[in-house]
Amino acid sequence: MTGLMPPRPAVLIVDDSPGVLTAMEKLLSPHLTVQVADSATAALRAVTPDTGLVLADIRMPGMTGLELARALHQGRPGLPVVLMSGVVEDGLRGRAREHGALDVLRKPLRSETLLPALQEWLAPQHPDLDLTAPPLRPAPAVAAPRRQPHGVALDPGVVAQALLRPLTLLPGVISAALFSEDGLLLGVQGEVNIQVGMYLRFLATTTQTLGTHLDAQGSVRAVQLEFGDRVLVACFRPGELLAVLVRDTPAASSVKAWVRQRWADAPSRSLVH
Repeated sequence: MTGLMPPRPAVLIVDDSPGVLTAMEKLLSPHLTVQVADSATAALRAVTPDTGLVLADIRMPGMTGLELARALHQGRPGLPVVLMSGVVEDGLRGRAREHGALDVLRKPLRSETLLPALQEWLAPQHPDLDLTAPPLRPAPAVAAPRRQPHGVALDPGVVAQALLRPLTLLPGVISAALFSEDGLLLGVQGEVNIQVGMYLRFLATTTQTLGTHLDAQGSVRAVQLEFGDRVLVACFRPGELLAVLVRDTPAASSVKAWVRQRWADAPSRSLVH
């Protein structure tokens, strides 16, 4: 009989930077269960009986990481708390230990130093934990193919290319890529780094949150980022993220007009003729 796999320890990451939360989740999720909170106050609400360790930034708006460590030490004295900071000046580690934290790590955190340290701190509750071993990855889920009204199965890659090919024929378009809402590449025309999908996912979440502070109605549809020699047009719809790299702002306007007509509100299967 095959034994059950022991539950993975849960680590709560606390930082007011969405980029840090995304990067830390990507780094640790293959090995541990990751919880996230964007403030110390949110962290106090997010802690559960399954939380095995808290890794928190020191400098955050409102309650600081030091204050969070003290509050957790009082409420959950057995819960390990580790702090992190871009600058670790003299005396900071001593003050952190006075507040109940185990240590202060210097940002940016890297897997070769963070994973062995986490294993040491989690060892009392999880003696069999081995963060140096390759993580067990479940078999990837196979997405159900989209179907046309007549029941003919369409591969998602075919649908993606049907969108991207005519899009890249527009004047000024350099390259284009379509990603799933999880940041996985579905199709590409030209050269696009696959990591762009992860940043599009973060961008979609950030801009949607920003919209709530602007009293904007509806979900965000497109974002335009202007660099020195090119412009990135990022477009969003439920389930998919589209990145189009163009040479200038007139080309970006043409792309957004095309997207509004052909992609933003159309079901995916309508792209295949």
